[in-house]
This record gives sequence, C-alpha cells and structure tokens, in this order.
Amino acid sequence: MKKLINTNKPYTGLILILSMLSLGSCLKNGNYYTDFASAAASVDLPLAATNNNGVEAFSFDVTVTSTTIPIYANVASPALPTKATTVVLALDTAYLTSYNATNGTTYELLPDSVYKISTLNLTIPAGQRLDSAVVTYDFTKLNLTHSYVLPITIASASLPIEQWNHLLYYVSVKNKYDGKYLITGSMVDAANSNLTGYYPWTAYLVTTGPNSVVLTDPTNGPFHLILNGASTSYYGNFGVVINFDPSGSGAITSVVNYYGQPASNTRSGKLDPSGINLWDPTSKDMDINYFMLQPSVITTSPFIRTSFSEHYKYLGPRP
Repeated sequence: MKKLINTNKPYTGLILILSMLSLGSCLKNGNYYTDFASAAASVDLPLAATNNNGVEAFSFDVTVTSTTIPIYANVASPALPTKATTVVLALDTAYLTSYNATNGTTYELLPDSVYKISTLNLTIPAGQRLDSAVVTYDFTKLNLTHSYVLPITIASASLPIEQWNHLLYYVSVKNKYDGKYLITGSMVDAANSNLTGYYPWTAYLVTTGPNSVVLTDPTNGPFHLILNGASTSYYGNFGVVINFDPSGSGAITSVVNYYGQPASNTRSGKLDPSGINLWDPTSKDMDINYFMLQPSVITTSPFIRTSFSEHYKYLGPRP
C-alpha cells in the first residue's frame, strides 16, 4: 500500500491518505481508480517511510553529554485499529551490512556501552496508531571519529509488516569547526621533491573533542592526501589533528599527529607560528600553516620534513 507521511512530523502518524478519502474514497485517473478504503492495516517505522529505508541522522553539539531519541511504530490503515497491535523491535546487523555494501558506506554498529533501549516490545492501543521506545545515548562513551549506526527493524507484529520496516539511526556529535571544506594551498617536502600538494582537495574536519578536529579524506580516512609525481598518495602514519583555543575565538593553538606525537615512524605535527592560524566564525573558513616533523629522515633540528600552507573554504556540514 503506497502512502504519504507528514515529513515535518512523521511521528504524528497522520497519513495523508485520509484527506484523499474525504474526496470520495478513491483517486480517479483515466479509466482506473485506487480504492484506499479497502486497504488492509499494516505496521511500519514511519521515519523509514519518509526516507525510503535509509539513514535517519541526528546531530548534536559536542557540549551535549547525553540525549534520548524515540523509535516510533505506526499502524498504517484508513481507519483506526479496533484491536491492540503488538510490535517487536530488534537490531538488524545484516541490514546494516547490506546497506553499506549497496551504498558504499562504512557505518559501524553502535557499541552496546553507548546506548540503552527502554523496550523492544511495543503495544499500540486500540483506537490509536503509535507507540514508541526510547533510546538513551551516552556521548561520553562515544568515539567521535567513528560513524556509528543503530540498525532497528520490526522483527514481528500482530499485523502484516510494511516494506518500511528497517531504519538506521545515525547519531553524531559535532563541534562548530566540524564540516566539509575545500582545501587549497601549497606544500613542500624537503626530503623528496617528487612529493607535492594535492590541491584543490575536498575533505572533512571531524570532531575529536570540544575544541579539536581531525583532517579526514572521505575515502581514505584521517590521512593527508599528496601527489607522488602524478599519482595520488598520502603520508603513512600522519593525520592532522587541529586544536583550537577553548575560548571559542577560532584561534588555532596546536597541530598534532593523529597516529601519535610522534608516531612509530617519528612523524609528528607542529603549528607554524608564522601563519594566520585562524578559523573565522562568520565565514567558517580557515587559514593554517603547519609542519610534519620526521627526525628519522631530517636529522637536524627542527626536523621539519614537510611544510603546509593551506586555506579551508567551508562548504557545509559533512554527511
């Protein structure tokens, strides 16, 4: 049964099909019509109906330590149900795996320690359309650099189950620097002139704490892309973590290596104090100069192997 849900408030359970019925209990189109009044009742997850069984994303400010999000089950029918409807929810890791394979995503299953579900057994009373469970998230236990999803499905119900019975809940915590950026600039590698800058480059700044982000390539993860001749490459065991002044001024206070300061290959990050080194709160653009140090290759102080001078143009929220 095809139906339309109020996308602004899907949890209301008000199916727009009811307004169609008031016009005569049918929709006419040429020589045929669809009689919705005879449609059988079924159950679904209403948010899944609005986004075609995809990901329902919720983003919160990094200062939030916990939150609750409801999971609604809905009875889809022209008339209100005359009997109570039971619905059993469950985690569906197989659906998450299938979604990743189909869409090229890398969502991970949300760890048990991060959330609690109030109940998996719902009862929608007679004469009503909705019942809900509540998921409580503890963000203090969440690794902010991972993309975690809670995959929910309707495992069984006392009414037939609609096709909209899968939903992936993606909850992310983001600070104000988090986002999608177009990076331009220059780099110089003192040890290998064949290694040059990969610009322009569209990348993410991903929240790692209240005042820090890690530079992340959408495909390769927290690495800095470079060119090796004409080929795309990146520095192994080097990821750029940018720390900002806790006052919120946008001033950049330091750069460190995501893989260790220093990493096993002696690479570390360091802010170049000669740069502007500022995130603009109005445009959300950023200018930054920094170094990759590697004493095992550049053996004299200050051990600077690569210098970066970059401008980040804010493009919008990252996916």
